[in-house]
Amino acid sequence: MSDLDIINSLSSEPVRPPDHVSIEEIITSVPCMAIDTPATYALYIHYNKEHLEEAEVEKVNALILKLQTERSLMMRRNIKYMERDLSGN
Repeated sequence: MSDLDIINSLSSEPVRPPDHVSIEEIITSVPCMAIDTPATYALYIHYNKEHLEEAEVEKVNALILKLQTERSLMMRRNIKYMERDLSGN
């Protein structure tokens, strides 16, 4: 990452109030949370709902939907895999 990328990233980050709960903090303090868990982002919205802008909430909700869809597709694939021997009997 170049210096300009770092500067652009830091300058585009909105100013957060002291009570803001970051995604990293949620992952480290709440059991079973990970970067690819939809519940992590739902908690992010829940903990920060008073000071998040509508555009950010919409982005997070879109990410939650994307992760849920990916999980559903993977679950269907896993179910087919687990049931593959049952259909032959």
